[in-house]
Amino acid sequence: MTGIQNHTCIHCGKADSQVPLIVFNYQGGEFRICTEHLPVLIHNPGDLTGKLPDAENLAPADSD
Repeated sequence: MTGIQNHTCIHCGKADSQVPLIVFNYQGGEFRICTEHLPVLIHNPGDLTGKLPDAENLAPADSD
């Protein structure tokens, strides 16, 4: 018997039953972020401080 895992967005906490979630790996961990907040990860990763390890050290993507 397998248990139901609660997959949620690291930024807003919404579950995969509410919104599409993108799975990514970082520093050996598996994380999820919803499509609404994917731009936060790309352009303002520091906003994920406390939710993603070393997020304050991630550089935002260039907007060239």
